[in-house]
Amino acid sequence: MATTAMGMAHKTKITTAFFALIYSSFSFSGDWKFDPSINLDETYTDNVGLVFNNQQSSLVSQAGVNIKTSYTAQQAKFTFSSQSNYAFYSHNHKLDNDYHTIASDLRLQLWPNGIVLFGDMNVSNRSRNRSRNALADIVSADTVQVETYNGGLEYNIDNSDFILNSTLGYRQTNSEDNIGNRQGVVAKVNSTNGTSARHTFWSLEHNYQELNNNNRNSKQSQSEAIIGLITDYKINPFVRYYNEDNSGDLNNSNRSIESNSYGVGVRWLISPRLRLDTSYNKPIGKKLDIDGDEQKAYVDAAVLWQPSNRTKLSANFSERFYGNSYGFDLTHRNRRLTNTISYVEDIQTLTRNNFAVSIVGFYLCPNNNSLLIEECILSEGDTIIPDNPNDPNGQGFVILPIQDFTLVEDNVFSLNKTLSWNSSLTLPRTTITFNADQQNRENLDSRIKDELSSASLSIKRKVSGRSSVNLNLSYTETSLQLDTELERTDRYRRYQLDYQTSLNSALSFNVAVSYLNRSSGNAPLNYEEGRVSAKITKGF
Repeated sequence: MATTAMGMAHKTKITTAFFALIYSSFSFSGDWKFDPSINLDETYTDNVGLVFNNQQSSLVSQAGVNIKTSYTAQQAKFTFSSQSNYAFYSHNHKLDNDYHTIASDLRLQLWPNGIVLFGDMNVSNRSRNRSRNALADIVSADTVQVETYNGGLEYNIDNSDFILNSTLGYRQTNSEDNIGNRQGVVAKVNSTNGTSARHTFWSLEHNYQELNNNNRNSKQSQSEAIIGLITDYKINPFVRYYNEDNSGDLNNSNRSIESNSYGVGVRWLISPRLRLDTSYNKPIGKKLDIDGDEQKAYVDAAVLWQPSNRTKLSANFSERFYGNSYGFDLTHRNRRLTNTISYVEDIQTLTRNNFAVSIVGFYLCPNNNSLLIEECILSEGDTIIPDNPNDPNGQGFVILPIQDFTLVEDNVFSLNKTLSWNSSLTLPRTTITFNADQQNRENLDSRIKDELSSASLSIKRKVSGRSSVNLNLSYTETSLQLDTELERTDRYRRYQLDYQTSLNSALSFNVAVSYLNRSSGNAPLNYEEGRVSAKITKGF
């Protein structure tokens, strides 16, 4: 796991948060809750390494301590959730290790008119290499600890004259393997006119962040400003200014990744709850787009519709340095059903989403039309390359390379297009939850695309006052190096059924069975895994 230095820093930050909480409790009168518990988790897996060959079973035992605490007052709110587990692996005790997860959030109002001090901390255990095993977890002993810290100030005002929401903060991410580490400043400003505006209206959005890692830095700035004239009619004219700049020493291709334009347009108030903004915009200067072509004039459009307090839809169409740009957000809720659908396009860097191709070994396989991987012989490295690789020893064999993708530093800008859909249906004894996500990532240096898709369905049914049954179905698909000769797609299907019961107010029991199947474009990476687990939790 983490080094001693990282562990000491980790403990120091936790201690600081703890004393901040104590100080808050003496400074404000509020509601304090403290909920500690211990747990014992036994999991049997028939393929602990998540591999195709040399499968090995194991009993993974986890013993842990959980702490949940919260503090709520008129001017302060603090939540802290921590879980510390020690895992024992029956097949290999060299893997025995401790794992920690933390989620904490602090909000402290410093001034009555909207100045807020905020901070949050998150420690999680993620798959070490998503291309190798996207669903690796503590049981498979193939995770990496990632720590994220955020802190800063918010200044918010909401009155009849104007609305202002602003944030200035510092963000830091530390990974156990030092891949995806980053730190820097983040700033956001959003402002619109209030309901008392009679002659002019405006809106301002500005996002800025400056991040660095290993002496590499990036600066990202995106701004949009609209100011218009309020008339006695439903058509109101306005002027628009847009600027976007992604700079630093990460743009290795020297492609232009900036946009700068101005335009004129109209706001059409179709109804009190529906409006449409359209504008004609002209680029400033003679900047080129990412393909090296001169940026041209374009139309920007945005629609906002709120037919009721429970439903809101916003959508926009524009053009940025990479071409057409879209945005969409829909929220709807009623007594039983909640729906949220969103589509976002943003530029990211210094993440854990960049992969490089590598060769990890070779398979010696019969040269026939119906290739069965069971007939192949695995050799690590390049130790079995014969003089005639297409027919070694005259036996009619071929050598197939085992290709894999290695997680590397993300020292490039990438365009990320993310579609998310979350729905929840609550019935008297049954809750149905559906989640779906798709992210398309384009490396703006190499122009190579990756895609990650996932969908899950959960059906939870109460069978008694203290017991419930939960069925979970999930599908995950990762596609790397799309439209290249190295393209590979991995599909994961997981089915899980668990039974939960509370023996009393402080003692709960959970038993689960699951099956996982991975099918890969590289056949040697296929595998299956079955699990049976039992967990008991004792609260105090």
